[in-house]
Amino acid sequence: MATADQRFGMPDGSVYIVRRPAAETGGEAVEMEFVLPARCVAPPPHVHPSQTEEYEVLEGTLDVIVDGHRTTLREGERATVPVAALHTFANRSGRTVRVRNWHRPALRFEDYIERTSTTLREAGVRRRRDPRIALHVSMVMFEFAETLAPGRRRERVPMRVLALLGRRLRAG
Repeated sequence: MATADQRFGMPDGSVYIVRRPAAETGGEAVEMEFVLPARCVAPPPHVHPSQTEEYEVLEGTLDVIVDGHRTTLREGERATVPVAALHTFANRSGRTVRVRNWHRPALRFEDYIERTSTTLREAGVRRRRDPRIALHVSMVMFEFAETLAPGRRRERVPMRVLALLGRRLRAG
């Protein structure tokens, strides 16, 4: 279980900071801060089957793509992703972006971020273009399917294959 101000680093230099863990809100929400370096790796398009997600840009600009519609958020602007909406985000700017993020209800989102960070670190993944990232992210995502899941067949099928392959490789 994550604690306030706990930081989770990713190979692309992104840092996810827990600001208010689920334990502090009785599971109602988890509040995080995303520190996203220029051209960081965007998460695959995904859905939250029973959560809303909200972004507020603290510094820089962030592209949020919801159901195929791209919006560029600037400092002070917010966007909300409805339950089960296909979405992702990207920092296409040339500088670091800081974003406040909420997931309501919290479910296991902070655990997902922690597991992703830990899994990539333990696998020795150190750079953003490491081909093993897709394998490990797929494995973790399917462990947290009630929290987030690939939203379209074109992501779901290859990610499921990668997750199965990853499990077999670990077992062998």
